[in-house]
Amino acid sequence: MTGVEDLYLGVIKAGIARHPRSLQKRIGPSEIGNPCDRQILHKLNGDDEPNRGPAWKPAVGTAVHDQLERWFDAANRGGGDVDHMEWVTEWQVTVGQILGVDITGHSDLFHVPTGTVIDHKVVGPSQLTKYRLHGPSQVYRVQAHLYASGFTRDGGWGPARHVAIAFLPRDGELDKTVFWTEPHDPHIAAVAMVRANRLATLLSVVGIDAALTASPLCDDQWCMWCKAEKREQHRAAGGSLFLDIGELAVVPEPTPGPLRALEQPAPAPIPIREDVKVTCDACGLPMRHSVTVGGFTTHPTCDSPQTSAARPIHAVPQPAAPAPPVNLFDR
Repeated sequence: MTGVEDLYLGVIKAGIARHPRSLQKRIGPSEIGNPCDRQILHKLNGDDEPNRGPAWKPAVGTAVHDQLERWFDAANRGGGDVDHMEWVTEWQVTVGQILGVDITGHSDLFHVPTGTVIDHKVVGPSQLTKYRLHGPSQVYRVQAHLYASGFTRDGGWGPARHVAIAFLPRDGELDKTVFWTEPHDPHIAAVAMVRANRLATLLSVVGIDAALTASPLCDDQWCMWCKAEKREQHRAAGGSLFLDIGELAVVPEPTPGPLRALEQPAPAPIPIREDVKVTCDACGLPMRHSVTVGGFTTHPTCDSPQTSAARPIHAVPQPAAPAPPVNLFDR
């Protein structure tokens, strides 16, 4: 890279690293609903996230959030008068407590007349299609209901009655936006906080190492913590360095052993009874038993009209010949 290019990218990387979202260590509403127990344990323990390089996509989303805040602030009727406020932007709410410590977060948007909490998500094309077909992930859904519970608990803007997530296209036009909404369910937020407190209690009693041992690695391919730990375990076991790209594992074929001939049972020997003396019908001399067993009654060299015993041949029954077909055209 050129010198100017290094300076240019260096300013962007430094800005991303200094952003409050990158420096945040305490767990927040956007992470409490994560299905991976290990990720929550790491966050509760204050561990640094695995290095994944500059978080450019989240930085783009943050920039869009900043612009949206300005637009919705300007859209308030009454010039920002509290009594006539319609849109509340970037409002800090307390979503609950973990072991007595308040957990706070900043809600993107709250529509006061309808009591709707709205969260902005700037996503790519594949994610946009997924959310259009299947709705938000559990992480996003829990986050929205936690914010709604926070607004209801604070009470300053009235109770939250609905939650919504606006999935804005990062690479497309605005008409591709997916707007998901559902009624606020306080039970969803309460269950998430109970789980977070359970994991925090486990961490405080046994420590991070034992807590991680008791929590299996998750199957989410995007989980930074489990992905990194799986890679380290695989390398420690002497596996491929390319586990994270999902290559096919090569299983060595077993070495074939020496080929062995099929063992056939040896035929039973024909007993030779030398005590039985059989004489030739032509010359009268004794004959070997091996010759007489074949049915011969004379030596092969002796002149005899019959050199072997007669053997009856049984006739094989033959099927009756079918009657010839009748030609109807001869009539």
